[in-house]
Amino acid sequence: MASKTKKITSIGGSALIEGIMMRGPKKNTVCVRTGKDELYTEDVTVTFLAQKAKIFKLPFFRGFAGLIDSMRLSYKSLMLSADKAVESVEIDEEPSKFEKWLDEKFGDKLMKILMAFASVLGVALAIGLFFFLPSFLFDVSGSFIPAFRDDSVYSYTVTDNTTTVQFMDEAEKELTVPFAVTDTGKVWTVLDEKDENGLYKITVTDETNPAGNGTVSMRNMRNWKRVYIKTAENGAALSAKQKMDVSQEGLQRLWKSIFEGVLKIVLFLGYIILVSQTKDMKRVFMYHGAEHKTIFCYENDEELTVANVKKQIRFHPRCGTSFMVIMLLLGILIGLFVPANPFGIAFLRPLFKILLIPVTCGIGYELIKLCGRHDNTLTRIIAAPGLWAQRITTKEPDDDMIEVAITAIKAVIPDDGSDIINCGC
Repeated sequence: MASKTKKITSIGGSALIEGIMMRGPKKNTVCVRTGKDELYTEDVTVTFLAQKAKIFKLPFFRGFAGLIDSMRLSYKSLMLSADKAVESVEIDEEPSKFEKWLDEKFGDKLMKILMAFASVLGVALAIGLFFFLPSFLFDVSGSFIPAFRDDSVYSYTVTDNTTTVQFMDEAEKELTVPFAVTDTGKVWTVLDEKDENGLYKITVTDETNPAGNGTVSMRNMRNWKRVYIKTAENGAALSAKQKMDVSQEGLQRLWKSIFEGVLKIVLFLGYIILVSQTKDMKRVFMYHGAEHKTIFCYENDEELTVANVKKQIRFHPRCGTSFMVIMLLLGILIGLFVPANPFGIAFLRPLFKILLIPVTCGIGYELIKLCGRHDNTLTRIIAAPGLWAQRITTKEPDDDMIEVAITAIKAVIPDDGSDIINCGC
């Protein structure tokens, strides 16, 4: 945990463009610096999901609802801060014809349209980068990394005559077995072995008469082990018992979950490191630091002054950055329960993981609340990765930023103390 405080508040917030939004138990306030000695404050209202349905107040359900509510509130607050930031900027040069056309066409709605477009594009890009790309790269890596290949052996007890072996990913390529299989004791096994033509072999084993074994070849394809057997006459699947090396399939699932999780963390950290180098994002991260330090000052029962806030630390366990890191780590564990290639179709895995986001959010939210309420060895271990990542997403603020944070938090502190969490820490 970041530090031991005298009390714990439910008040949280987020950094904006030249401002901060503080979220209290009774209201949410945005404070934006519009000039050297000018601050603009405005309350922002959002109807939370828990207010619409009681189920979203329950553990695990409240996690996904909290994420949606936070995104809506942050988006609305960000729009407000962006509008005020644009108004406070002095534009000396004459706008271009295109800028004039945009202003005449959309007027005050232009910023909202641009933000909406950027949000949709950002979500699409995030889904592509954090769900589909890692799964795709793992499958490609299997071509030259043996441990990443699906080496499970699928065996079938064949009970019919002439049969066809068909690949699920390339159904048009079939191989008709040139002999009848009439003995129910015969077992077909796909081998990791090629013949002189570069085709994978299938052994047909007669359990009652080993000397009668035969070998046929199968077309060489990347996903050659995902096969099923059907009759040549009507294409119906045979009523055969499938045997699979479960330990091998589980090992591939483990490797894929680790690969995807590590790549997601690298992408996440790489992105925030990259954007932190820009001037505007540096200032946002400085406001982020001001938000954390001000909350710590309040939780330490110290007067909310610039001097008192400055001496606080800027790493807080109840932070969006920590939540994101926990979500990424949980994704590795949850990935262990999703087949590497569901039904033999690779792109179904990222789709299933997208559908499991509410589960990940629910667990992650409860862990964040646990770290925020308690200080022990377990919570320090859980919070450690997120606190480390905050070294990137929070920077030391200047006095003007701290003034903004103080103004914002004072506006949302309730008189009845309903923000204080009595957890017996």
